[in-house]
Amino acid sequence: MRPMISIITPTYNHERYIHECIESVLNQTYPNWEMIIMDDGSTDATPAIISRYSDTRITYVRKDHQGIDKLGESYNEALQRSKGELILILEGDDYIPADRLEKQWSTFQEEQVVLSHGKYGYVLGDKLIVYPSLFRLDDLRNRPIGSALKIFLQGFNPIGTQSVMIRKSSLLKIGGFVQPTYLPLVDYPTWMRLALIGTFEYIPELLGYWRRHPFSITINHNEQILNGFIKYCDEFVLSYGASFKNLHLTRAAENRGTLAYLALAWSHLSQRNWEKALRLARESWGRRTTVSWSFQAKMILTLLSSYLHLDLPSFFKKARQSLHEHGTTRH
Repeated sequence: MRPMISIITPTYNHERYIHECIESVLNQTYPNWEMIIMDDGSTDATPAIISRYSDTRITYVRKDHQGIDKLGESYNEALQRSKGELILILEGDDYIPADRLEKQWSTFQEEQVVLSHGKYGYVLGDKLIVYPSLFRLDDLRNRPIGSALKIFLQGFNPIGTQSVMIRKSSLLKIGGFVQPTYLPLVDYPTWMRLALIGTFEYIPELLGYWRRHPFSITINHNEQILNGFIKYCDEFVLSYGASFKNLHLTRAAENRGTLAYLALAWSHLSQRNWEKALRLARESWGRRTTVSWSFQAKMILTLLSSYLHLDLPSFFKKARQSLHEHGTTRH
């Protein structure tokens, strides 16, 4: 018998999006699922919209508002309530293609696989953007075990929550979802912990849609997240560094945070904080030995921008988005 899949849906004031989120689950070609909606005290029409659905596979849990600092508690409550062998995260403002569950569940045939992921699309209004991956397949598949940490330790998360499915027993093995007090998210630290206990699978197909809007956590807390990545890398190395030598991660650990420093430099360029951008760009450049030449080129561009007091990365990013968006609409 094919396994049950538990879909965890955290939501807060998603009245504009929760209908499409739920409908994308109801439209799945794979029938053996349950959906656990964790509402963090929505004050808009979100509860009323959810109440219209009578499918017994949907469980609605409304809680007092706790905010993003308590996301981990909400995720772990849903995890404890779940009955499935596999866990999928679908935030209340996102949605998934109809064949998502059917396509992904079979990647867990090997017992050592703890997480499966793939491509995801950014939804910007009526536009859809799918960026190509810049990382090696073996690292995305965490083979051998620990390989994905080469990317994570750069202060970067290559695995979009919108595409992830996790083996429940593996989550419980690491104590559930992980959220440090200084990070408004659970994915990055949780994926890092899972990378130490099993392999990943990567599906080079579109598995989820990530809606980008003015109220998105990643947009409103970008600098907090990037600084949190750097801090968590430090804590992770302190906690698990003894095993890094056997995993051939010593150099990655020594040069940790590279891409987070680079992204922070871009943020300060956009704010015209030229001196701080230059300091962060230099910090990134000094740790460049573990990143590809394409990222090193971006570092050089950032250093040049800081010296010239020009926000060149934003200019090129907008130009690239324009090229991707031209003629590309949502599916």
